[in-house]
Amino acid sequence: MSTCLKEFGVVCALGNNKADVLAALISGEERFLSLDNDLPLDTAQYVGRVTLPDDKALDGITTNNNKLAYLAYQQIASIVQQLTTKYGEHRIAVVIGTSTASIYEGELARKTFENEGKFPEDFRYEVQEMSAPASYIAALANAKGPVYGISTACSSSGKALISASALLENGLADVVIAGGIDSLTQLTVNGFKSLESISSSTCRPFSADRDGINIGEAAALFVVTRDDDGIQLLGAGETSDAYHISAPIPDGSGAAQAMAMAINNAKISAEQIDYVNLHGTGTVKNDEMEALAMANVCGDHVFCGSTKHLTGHTLGAAGALELGLCWLLLSDDNNAHKLPANCKDGVYDQRLPQIKLSQGECLDKIHYCLSNSFAFGGNNFSAVIGKKYE
Repeated sequence: MSTCLKEFGVVCALGNNKADVLAALISGEERFLSLDNDLPLDTAQYVGRVTLPDDKALDGITTNNNKLAYLAYQQIASIVQQLTTKYGEHRIAVVIGTSTASIYEGELARKTFENEGKFPEDFRYEVQEMSAPASYIAALANAKGPVYGISTACSSSGKALISASALLENGLADVVIAGGIDSLTQLTVNGFKSLESISSSTCRPFSADRDGINIGEAAALFVVTRDDDGIQLLGAGETSDAYHISAPIPDGSGAAQAMAMAINNAKISAEQIDYVNLHGTGTVKNDEMEALAMANVCGDHVFCGSTKHLTGHTLGAAGALELGLCWLLLSDDNNAHKLPANCKDGVYDQRLPQIKLSQGECLDKIHYCLSNSFAFGGNNFSAVIGKKYE
């Protein structure tokens, strides 16, 4: 398996373009989550909110999800247009992972119905469908190939990248726009609060005093092709441990199997991995099982860490966003070969296996990164990316 991740567009709490996101990612600062009072929520929570620019092009876009999608797509639009000219509209596919689509607009519409007895005239139920983000991106790109959405909770957009690779390998497309989009909603924040999974402050993955997650929003889009140069999706692994509807299997075996599968498919050894972007939600159960999985697959000598204390947990967008953060670390723009720091405001939980959490080290070179995304129902995704030819 080898698929080119030719270009990347991103908006998240770290910034609204690749340069700003990379600079924030490796800055060592931890100022990107904000106390939110806008959704509204029962009580204010720390979230990873995108700061929308003053862009008149956003005025006519009716949903937050589509606004994020538009901003990310503009960063890849020129290369998509070049490839469309080369291959034709019918050879451009779109696969987008999401867990919420535009449910927030449904929440607002429901509130209007409660107060006025009718839904807003401009509300369309279809914006809540899981295929809606893919359809919106396809309309922006004028893509006429296969277009569909994937919703497997927090592994959704990781699965979208695997689907993109399959479309290319089977000759169903020559170019795939693949990634994930999720925006903040009352449903997700209050839902995770009802599971007692929301942190009382900002999340502290793998810390002894960790107490949960922060929800974030993001759009992360890749242009995926068969090209042999650039940053490649070298291997991926998918497992489903089906242990519990929301809790991971405690021994981390499902996660470890996905990680090992990705490394084996990439035809490298675990020792060759330079950095592992852990799922690292900051919940007690996830960090317990993932530390076990990391120790079993990579031991205690491979740098790893979570970036969710910087972006929040972006749910259906997390797989593509965090693989995209690895893409930025591998890019020529990271000329210091610097790693992001795991959260610095906590003490590592000594009850967990010893793993090598990164603290902003600079390496001689970053060749390979592995990224994990683990979802409800034990739906696990891991992927290795790197530069195949150097």
